[in-house]
Amino acid sequence: MLDKINDINLALNNKNYLSALALSLTLPDICGAIEYPHFIHKNGKRNVGKQYAAWFDNRANRYFADNTGWTKDYTRAKNPYFTGEMCYSLRCSFLHDGNSNIKNWDNKEDTDFFYSYEFELAIGGANSFGLSWATQSNNDSKIMKTKTVRVNIYTLCKSICVAADNYYREKDPILFKDHNIILIDFNSFKNR
Repeated sequence: MLDKINDINLALNNKNYLSALALSLTLPDICGAIEYPHFIHKNGKRNVGKQYAAWFDNRANRYFADNTGWTKDYTRAKNPYFTGEMCYSLRCSFLHDGNSNIKNWDNKEDTDFFYSYEFELAIGGANSFGLSWATQSNNDSKIMKTKTVRVNIYTLCKSICVAADNYYREKDPILFKDHNIILIDFNSFKNR
């Protein structure tokens, strides 16, 4: 785990943001599998999405609090603008499809509005979220509201890394043994 976090930090320091993001998005997978092994489908296979989202929501969502703030113990955002479900959707889109298109993350409509969703990754700048809508037409139809969330890649990677590092330090390292990458550095033998 610590090797992965160090590589993410190295990638961020070298401004290799997409590489850092790709590796960062794997950390909730690892931690979610360890924390929630009982989240399984009826066929006995891991419910990866549920494990991932639950771990993110319980460990990393505090970094994405909106103006309502945090729970009394400051461990979670009351109303995060970037959730575990959204992060899992980003992980799937980014790692499997090579894009940042995430699914609609909330209601498609309610009694007054239709909703569309826009998610943006940013380099530099701050995280942001907001709503915009067009003027209602004369026929009293529902208005289309667009919910937009913009997340800074650096902030997202660092937030996941801090949460994963804290999680790792709370757990027995043996729990992570199945999540190591065996890497032989043949270049280190050249200088002997």
